[in-house]
This record gives sequence, structure tokens and C-alpha cells, in this order.
Amino acid sequence: MFGTENQEVKANAVSYEVKVDAARATKNDKIVMIDIDVNGVKIKSCILKEVTVKKNGDKYKAGDVIYLVQFPSDKVGDKYYNRVWFPITNKHIADIVRQTQELLK
Repeated sequence: MFGTENQEVKANAVSYEVKVDAARATKNDKIVMIDIDVNGVKIKSCILKEVTVKKNGDKYKAGDVIYLVQFPSDKVGDKYYNRVWFPITNKHIADIVRQTQELLK
């Protein structure tokens, strides 16, 4: 948007260092509340959720267990909107799961 096209391409290639600061177990053993630090920015009250895939798809097959990270959100009308987010990759999620498991031991 702002700057030259080369600057925009470089902005899309930014890497993120993600650290789990805190993990809190919930009554549901498939959900953990986490606080993360992304390049020095604290994001509190994220949800790390373990989900079993129900239908075959392009990436996953029925029965696969995957992990999702949900960011803090607000409800406006009948829709939810993230207050904050960053482009999260499968590598980030795997790292978050590993760090969370270490904190919950």
C-alpha cells in the first residue's frame, strides 16, 4: 500500500518469533488458554484448541488431530472480530503446542 512494490514484498516476508509466556488448563482438556509474545508484543487470552477432523479435505483426512490458535475477539452484532492477529504458520502452531506442553508439565 505505502512505499514501493519492493518494500511491500519485503514486508510480507517478515519472520515472527513466538514465545508462549503462560498456559492455563481449562475444564475442557482439548482447550488451553495461552498468553503469547510475538516479536515483543504480548497477546493475552488466546485459545489453543485440539480438533479432530471430521471430513476428508485437501490438507487433512478424517480422524487427523490438528491444533488451532484463536486470537482474542469481540462480538459485534452476530459476528466475532479478532482484536489482534498475525499471520500464523503451521510451524508457529507446532512451536506453540510444544511450548504449551512444556509449561503444563
